[in-house]
Amino acid sequence: MIKKELLIGFVVSIIFTALGFALSVLIFSVYKELTFATTLKTILEQDRLWALLALSSIPSLLAFHRFLNTNRIYRARGVLISTFLMAFIVYYLYLF
Repeated sequence: MIKKELLIGFVVSIIFTALGFALSVLIFSVYKELTFATTLKTILEQDRLWALLALSSIPSLLAFHRFLNTNRIYRARGVLISTFLMAFIVYYLYLF
């Protein structure tokens, strides 16, 4: 039961991060008046993917806050696990 709750929190956090990623790229593309693909290509060429991933992890805080308020502690732990995994990925991309 605990593993299932952790997995649910992990998956919810990954979904929120993916939505945050898409929303961030969309906002940057509207701001720069470029297409979605062009904006993403520019970010990859400038080696700024780490910054975009760090920014896209912010919506996971909403899921974490909701799980804590509804006393779903293990789901909140799943969100934390996903956030720490994303932090390690961001640090790896930044340093190497």
